Amino acid sequence: MPSPRRERDKDKTPSRLYEPSYSQRPEPTTKKKQPSLFLRATAFFSKIAPSFGKNAKFSQEQEEAFSFLEWGTNPRDFRSAYFGIMLSMLAATVVLVGASYLALFDQNPENPFFIAIAGIMLLASVIVPFVYSNYPKSAASREKLLALAYVPEIVNYLTMSLRLTPNLEKAVEFAASHGQGKIAEELKGIVWDLQLGRYDSVEEALDELAYKWGPYNEDFKQALMLIRASILEADVKKREDLLVKANADVLEGAREKMDVYARNLQQPTVYLYYFGILLPLLLAIILPIGGAFANLALAKAEYLFIAYNIFLPLLIFAFGSFIVASRPPTYVPPDVPEDQPGLPPRGTFKLGSAVIPAKTLGALAFLLLVSLGFLTDQGWVQNQINSLTGAPQGEGLVISGTLGAVPDFLDDASRKEAVAALPHFTLFDGNALGLGPLVLIPQGTFIGQFTIFGLLIGFCIFLSLWLLGKYLERKRVQDEIRSMETEFQDALYVLASRLGENKPIEEALRSSVQFLPKSKIGKTVFKRILENITMLGLTLEAAVFDKTFGVMKDLPSRTIRSGLQFMIDAVQLGVNVAAKSLISLSMQLRNAQKTDQALRSLLADVTTMLNTMSMFVAPIVLGVVSALQRIIVNSLSQQTGAESALPQLEGTGAGGFSGLTKIFSQSDALKANADPATFVIIMGVYVIQVVAILTYFNSQIEDTNNNLHTYVSIAKALPVAIILYCAVVFFSAGFISGITG
Repeated sequence: MPSPRRERDKDKTPSRLYEPSYSQRPEPTTKKKQPSLFLRATAFFSKIAPSFGKNAKFSQEQEEAFSFLEWGTNPRDFRSAYFGIMLSMLAATVVLVGASYLALFDQNPENPFFIAIAGIMLLASVIVPFVYSNYPKSAASREKLLALAYVPEIVNYLTMSLRLTPNLEKAVEFAASHGQGKIAEELKGIVWDLQLGRYDSVEEALDELAYKWGPYNEDFKQALMLIRASILEADVKKREDLLVKANADVLEGAREKMDVYARNLQQPTVYLYYFGILLPLLLAIILPIGGAFANLALAKAEYLFIAYNIFLPLLIFAFGSFIVASRPPTYVPPDVPEDQPGLPPRGTFKLGSAVIPAKTLGALAFLLLVSLGFLTDQGWVQNQINSLTGAPQGEGLVISGTLGAVPDFLDDASRKEAVAALPHFTLFDGNALGLGPLVLIPQGTFIGQFTIFGLLIGFCIFLSLWLLGKYLERKRVQDEIRSMETEFQDALYVLASRLGENKPIEEALRSSVQFLPKSKIGKTVFKRILENITMLGLTLEAAVFDKTFGVMKDLPSRTIRSGLQFMIDAVQLGVNVAAKSLISLSMQLRNAQKTDQALRSLLADVTTMLNTMSMFVAPIVLGVVSALQRIIVNSLSQQTGAESALPQLEGTGAGGFSGLTKIFSQSDALKANADPATFVIIMGVYVIQVVAILTYFNSQIEDTNNNLHTYVSIAKALPVAIILYCAVVFFSAGFISGITG
């Protein structure tokens, strides 16, 4: 029994090659589209302050943006919503700040977290309405960037159809069914509007489309004019020249715009370096020095946490988002699902032939590193205690009363200084009673620099293994599919060449497989199609798209899927027509690949700089900053007249760094500043944040909208960066101690 598809297509002629299949035709829809979040927000907030919208008018840019996006919003509602959002944010600020003042911070307006919440909310009250007012313009600009990727494809589909049949309406139908993006959606709308009689001709509709896109993509406008002119040209040679020129112009225009984008990216990348690396260095110098002069504790741990772990990451992320938003997409990567056949169990990855459970291995690595760091600190501080007090190796020490347990060879002042320099707890202060303090020097509970390093490195390794377990194997499959897509253009050419010899599709597939013995497309796609046809008796379409046996069942590639669908439609109209069509498609895929490679080459300097900055420059510079903070604090302590710490106790203070508690004895402001250990923790967290953010933006610039590439890149960068940071902190601290000791 003939299939419905064959019955439907048996009356096709070459002039109807590019008529979309039944499943591809743009169908009228009676279901109203769900309004976007912007339109829903406009409708909601405009009711809060409707009086602000009286006599409102769009600016020229706003009017063009709303018209281009086809958002049915009037100036009154837009203005009212703007002020409604502002008033709502101010009201939320008053409520949140008031509640935090009364409930969370004990009515202390000087609490740094209260100040941070108040500042962030006030800033949001200005930024959110501003973002709302500029969103239409940004959305229109985003569509302009997307057009850089889709315009060459749309124009090529139009010219492919016109080369066989100079019928503009059929060409529009074909481009609408095979293209993607906003332009393809608008072409589908044109097809439907022509059927409804809203346009007198397809030429009128295309002219309107050309002038609508003109302000955003002049090359597309000119290409549509050339395509329209080719229809009026009676000479076949001249008509072909016009179509070739239309294709060449949009490709050249896209490459010129990408060159401009790549050159414009150089300066923002330098700003990222300033914000992410040099600004933390300046803050580490300015805050303690400025606090010393003003007698203010500007370098308190709370302030540093807000500056380094909240404000700076938000600033870098916002600026990086602005950079990535202007990146023109040139390629849509295949989306590999989590249940893709051939993947190992979820949450695992392959290491050779072994399957590694990512979370379990990450948790074990975290516990092991923290434990090693903790034990190293205990051994280190015990050696310091023993060398100072003369106590036997391996014993703890309790100093009580008038420090009598300290060896007699130390005088009273030295004993007090020794206790102050060691990590200790004062259990009882008996000075008022003339008894002296009861002091405990603990053994086995010291949190030092190696414990901090273990926490930082262990966390990064755990996060890295978790990301690798979730995304690495999918990324490997994606890379294989992308390699197949690269081969696909050559395989299509070989197949078209065999069809051009008047061979039937089965014979053409067999010859192509033999001609491409090492090609994955030949072995996994063409060969399987041939086997489905010859062994299972499936039709060509079923051999490709059958839900059980089809070759596309487990191959998530839009490029290969659309190419095979194109092949099926073309073969039904004869092998000669199919040969010409597939050669044109192969040329289109090659042009798209060249465009993507050209942009990658233009961006190579920027991406290399960002990669080096995130993995090496940032951790090295920030590690030196952590050591530099110790020099600054020591210098300030000497300026305030504080007694210097004992040289032999270097490294025995808080966190395993210099015994700096005594240094701040002459200044209450300096006393409140963060000690070196706390600063190292804050900077370590910042290193993790800035490396993740910079790697994220670098991977998005390299391969837009490819989350698999992004997360795998972060997983590989984090352990390298944090290990480098900890090593720089450790060796810089030793070097500085040797200089200042």
